[in-house]
Amino acid sequence: MNDWLHVFITILTLLLVTNIWLIYRVLNPLQRLASQTIDVAQGNLAAFNQHCGGIPEIGILRRTMASMAGHVRRTHEDETHYRYALTDGQEAERARIAHELHDDTVQALVAIAQSIDLASGWIQKDPERAATMLKMARTHAVESIEGLRRLIADLRPPALEELGLIPALKMLTENKPDLGVSVKVIGNERRLDEERELTLFRASQEALRNAQRHGYAKNILIITEYQPDEIRLTVSDDGIGFLVPDCVDCMAKQGHFGLVGIHERVQHLGGTVRISSKPERGTELFVTLPLSSASQPTETVRDPVCGALIAPQQAYGSVELQGQHYYFCCPVCQGAFQKNPSVYVATTNQHLLQNN
Repeated sequence: MNDWLHVFITILTLLLVTNIWLIYRVLNPLQRLASQTIDVAQGNLAAFNQHCGGIPEIGILRRTMASMAGHVRRTHEDETHYRYALTDGQEAERARIAHELHDDTVQALVAIAQSIDLASGWIQKDPERAATMLKMARTHAVESIEGLRRLIADLRPPALEELGLIPALKMLTENKPDLGVSVKVIGNERRLDEERELTLFRASQEALRNAQRHGYAKNILIITEYQPDEIRLTVSDDGIGFLVPDCVDCMAKQGHFGLVGIHERVQHLGGTVRISSKPERGTELFVTLPLSSASQPTETVRDPVCGALIAPQQAYGSVELQGQHYYFCCPVCQGAFQKNPSVYVATTNQHLLQNN
């Protein structure tokens, strides 16, 4: 009987010790960990940094969750910093545009108006002097037009939409007289969709700006390589180079917001970006974008909207209608066709009948 009692007491003691161990080593630490999760849900992302104690597995769980919270916190901080930087950049760009319009365009227009007023008063008394003043006014007007064209080209280059990527890049390099910039084309040059051409143009524009302002480069080479299923852009310079951050978030922290913008544009289109640079060894920007398998003409065709001839593999885009492909030289023509195709289909069929 005493033996059974001894066994019973031993079992109760073991259960008591086990419960105490579970309470202090498992349940209490789990309660503290649960309390920390509530704090995190309320916005305290540093709550997991406090030790909970308990068994090693709880410590591993806490550290893992603390690491995840740290990533979330850093991402949130980077996004906030990037958002503020974008806002500052937009305000700076607005200030630059306002400054250029006020100091250049507005002042020139004021001078033109004054010159015309003076010439009007001299027409009867001194025609020769009035003619000279009008010539000066015309010169100021031409200069103002050129300034506005440069400003518009920086905001949204008309050549990109009308002529395509390569002519727009060449016109961009013409505005850099103090740089030795050259554009090289590999493969069969052709029009791309508007978003891809704009992305590649902005990437080139940002690379040129960085090479000139920060890299102090003298020579820059832009290479566009057309492949059947992708396009590759390489911009290399002979500037002083820089230490490339390890990740996109690091670029944002270091203020390389232009490069962050390139990454976002390219990744949105399913492409890749790589930057290679070392101090005193220049910088290279590599961009690769996949291309959609859009239909291309195998022979010279005519745009049904504007009538322009399109060489093989040179169409901006195509539309299939009633089993027939129609090819376009630019997005304007394609948009007009898609808005009212019956008008242009009838015109195209009429031309075909006349030619036959």
